[in-house]
Amino acid sequence: MPEVRKRQLGITMPGLGQPIAKYAHMAELAENAGFDSVWGYEFYRNAFIMLALAAERTKRIKLCTGLATAAQRTPFEMANAIADVDELSNGRVVVATSVGGPAFAEYFTGSDIDRPASRMKEYLNVIRLYWELMATGEPREFSGEFLRFSSPPFNPFGGRALQRPSVPLYLGAVRPAMLRLAARSCDGVLSWLLPPEYVRDIVIPQVDEAAIAAGRDPVNIDIASYVICSVATDREVAMRRARIQVGCYAAYPTAAEICAQHGLQSDQQAVAEALMKHGPAALAEVTSDALVETFSITGTPEEVRLKLVRYRQAIPHLVLHTPYVPPLSAEESEDAFRQIVAIVASG
Repeated sequence: MPEVRKRQLGITMPGLGQPIAKYAHMAELAENAGFDSVWGYEFYRNAFIMLALAAERTKRIKLCTGLATAAQRTPFEMANAIADVDELSNGRVVVATSVGGPAFAEYFTGSDIDRPASRMKEYLNVIRLYWELMATGEPREFSGEFLRFSSPPFNPFGGRALQRPSVPLYLGAVRPAMLRLAARSCDGVLSWLLPPEYVRDIVIPQVDEAAIAAGRDPVNIDIASYVICSVATDREVAMRRARIQVGCYAAYPTAAEICAQHGLQSDQQAVAEALMKHGPAALAEVTSDALVETFSITGTPEEVRLKLVRYRQAIPHLVLHTPYVPPLSAEESEDAFRQIVAIVASG
């Protein structure tokens, strides 16, 4: 087992409702507060555009996607988007990707997302083959179950310059098959909605075991995890925001298993039923204290500082996830982001 994994702290920029121009300033605030990483993710916004804006206002902080979904773009498009933002940022990009969320991605994209580990194994391979082709000029070819790639027989446009021969690729993973794939072939893992002890006792050992079996040093595989963070001087404000965000995520089908493992199956079912029957407005009322306590860092600044110690001890790359889903307004999400930044900036 690795003796030391680098400890890092990140923050997500709220992905709904914000004017797109604000992301540059948000990233700058995160950098000035001392965060190691800032994360943009895809919903209606394009994560690479968010990070391209951030690159112009920052100098040090890692610019991370989590997630940039494979379902909505080819490996060729993904590889070029990564390379573009890596060039803009002088080599600060980290890309976490996965097929996309079930019960969501396939409807908007019309893409199949079954067998995610098999699909992502090929997808990541093709991204790297393209970068190798650009870096070396040597022909590359791949024919798999889901994807094909080959060097054009005639290419009058030549290659393209890359800021780095390759960019760190993380895999969005919670279940064993995806964790093993990340351990064998990726630079990191990005998980979500997991208590810190679950990351420490379940996720990390699975990644380490698979990495060692593949002949890799586990210490070189980053373990990042999104943890919802809601902080306000008024505790009720913090709790309301957390209930909405935690409830939305807990209602998601893939969260049912982790909720059941923590004895919260009935709480999860109540949230899912209320969301379907009454819409997002119900989340602030129906999401239980137990769900909020298990799946978020929530409270006053004093409470959050104490909770952060426990989370940072367990999760190597803790990513504080800003509440943002409806019915939270853009103003509330921006304030939630700024409150998290203020906690870290103040030490």
